[in-house]
Amino acid sequence: MARRGLENIGDILKRVTRKLGIDAKMREQTVFSVWDETVGKQIARHARPAHIRKGRLTVLVENSGYIQEYSFLKKELQKKLNAMTDKDVIKEIIFRIGGKNVKT
Repeated sequence: MARRGLENIGDILKRVTRKLGIDAKMREQTVFSVWDETVGKQIARHARPAHIRKGRLTVLVENSGYIQEYSFLKKELQKKLNAMTDKDVIKEIIFRIGGKNVKT
């Protein structure tokens, strides 16, 4: 077997996750870890990501007022979140009332 030269561990991990078919899921999970910093303190105080399914990010908010307010920001939030994942992971954002579980 031929020996390879030294490889960057990041490149190796990317190749392995792609082979295992988990690279897309890992990018999706990045959205949860960068949420607060990406959307800002004001939005993060009243909204949190719940789950991502087939590119649809469901975000739980405190009440219907925030649903209306944040719907105007959907495209901007989507663009920022996708920039943080280096791919177009988020195809759509859906806001839902999440009650007491929203506040951190």
